[in-house]
Amino acid sequence: MKDVLGFEGKTVVITGSASGMGAAATQLLLDLGAEVHALDVADTAAAVKQSVKVDLADPASIDAAVAKLPAKIDRLFHCAGVPGPPRFDALQTMLVNFVGLRHLTEAVVDRVVDGGAIAAITSVAGMGWQKNLENVQQLIEIEGYAEARDWCEAHPDVANGYLFSKQCIIYYTKLLAVRLLDRQVRVNCLSPSPTDTPMLPDFHAQAGEDFIDAHFRAPVGRNATAAEMAGPLVFLGSDLASFVSGQNLFVDFGYLASVETGSKVGLL
Repeated sequence: MKDVLGFEGKTVVITGSASGMGAAATQLLLDLGAEVHALDVADTAAAVKQSVKVDLADPASIDAAVAKLPAKIDRLFHCAGVPGPPRFDALQTMLVNFVGLRHLTEAVVDRVVDGGAIAAITSVAGMGWQKNLENVQQLIEIEGYAEARDWCEAHPDVANGYLFSKQCIIYYTKLLAVRLLDRQVRVNCLSPSPTDTPMLPDFHAQAGEDFIDAHFRAPVGRNATAAEMAGPLVFLGSDLASFVSGQNLFVDFGYLASVETGSKVGLL
């Protein structure tokens, strides 16, 4: 069969490769013939080209990881993220989920080939970004890692962790997509509904499993699997999505549709 997705022989960098959606996406990319350079704070078990340790809450760690990456990158995928309390405070969550993601992206964006693609995992939790646009723009206008960290520390009520970090990813995706139009580098993000990954119990600990299930679970009555998120993410970076850029793809089996049509109350 023809390689319609176009990953055979492509150089791919992926963060969050050790578990959950990132691990599922990493294995899928390998199965499709990509040369995968995996970044994670933990070891990546898959047979990747190289596994690089990185802590997205530490700019020096990001810079050291970037130094090990290839000079030419065809596809960049961001799957790394943390859920917030009780294991991570709001500042750590902001740094890993958005500030570190952006720092790494900006460090390698010139290595992404013309016609390449970037895709990141955000969340249905970020769906209210337009209502909070003024605050999102304030952080995104701050370019340096240290400066962004300082802003988050100075605005704890705004930079409140998971929700705000996911809102920032969505808007940054759209800005970057416009910025890279002249190079035809496509930039998209994926908004999953609750998914059975190692992170899900943390959300249950924060808000309660019954609350998460009642208000955010997909209307078909079950959570997604990691593989069901990896497929659409990889699609966004594929040749089949060659005219898709600046999009936030909801992968939620009708959750957003239910909110938009009034059959489900939207809390965000």
